[in-house]
Amino acid sequence: MKKEKLLKTIILAALGAVLTACGPSEEKLSEAEEARSELVSARQIAEETFLDITDASNEEKLDELSKKAAEIEAMDFSKLNDKKLDELLPSINELTDEYRTIETDMAGVLNEETKEREEKAKHVKRDVYFINKTGMNLTGLLLHDKTMDAYSDNFIGSEAMLKTGYSLMGVTLDIYEDSSEWEFVATSDGGTEYLFTCGNLKELDESEVTIVLHYDADTKEGTAGIPTKEEIEEEEQEETDEITQEAAQEAAETPKEDN
Repeated sequence: MKKEKLLKTIILAALGAVLTACGPSEEKLSEAEEARSELVSARQIAEETFLDITDASNEEKLDELSKKAAEIEAMDFSKLNDKKLDELLPSINELTDEYRTIETDMAGVLNEETKEREEKAKHVKRDVYFINKTGMNLTGLLLHDKTMDAYSDNFIGSEAMLKTGYSLMGVTLDIYEDSSEWEFVATSDGGTEYLFTCGNLKELDESEVTIVLHYDADTKEGTAGIPTKEEIEEEEQEETDEITQEAAQEAAETPKEDN
């Protein structure tokens, strides 16, 4: 009887040893699965952040980590014993930490790029052309954002001139949406600067807009007005009529030759 009990004890102990050798304990399996879950989450967050930025400097490193992570994700932990899982867990945690470190760096890049995109979105481009009605020839014409105290480049360009009565086409204004006050600064061919007040440039149409520069020599005030389409057509018609009238007058004053 004693021998039977001893034999059963030996068998049960041997069976327990075999089971332990063949698979992990529930506690160790749970620990390993939790570590793997954290790895999968860290990998997903890092790879998603990478896709959201333009900086590709971490691509090679992420590819390297991805291969290691894929091997771990493909493992069947239920076939490993506690000893094997204990040996594997530091590698899993180390890989998770690498993903988190690289994601932190990329999150900083994403934050900077997001700020740049948001700032860029505040700059509205508007195509305009100027008509010089100042009575002066201009060598310089700039937009001054008074709110930001920022100046544009010279729209006329270097070594060029916008003569009085002429138009300057192909100009694009960079209008900052957080600004509220602007003016144009013109320089005559004599080197004198003149200021031209203007309205709210944020209200400009998306289609090409005409800006007419006028200067009152008596009040010494300049304006950059935005006429309506009808006003432009009316002014053009007046100019045409004036030219026609001058031509007719010259013709009338020219002596006729006798046949």
